Amino acid sequence: MKFIFNGFPEEVEGCELTVKDLLERTREDDPAVIVEVNGRFIYRKDFSSCSIKEGDRVEFIHPSFGG
Repeated sequence: MKFIFNGFPEEVEGCELTVKDLLERTREDDPAVIVEVNGRFIYRKDFSSCSIKEGDRVEFIHPSFGG
């Protein structure tokens, strides 16, 4: 399956991949990470049920806090 991840083409074997799977594969451990799929915000409670499909655009966004 091919999709765009953080602006770069990605390809993974198989056809079933969730946001949670991608977080684990990339070893993303920032609890404040924001996830968007095709420009749509994904709630943390939906990470394990939100499937990534062929051609999707997935973004992991790291907010910066402070002043």
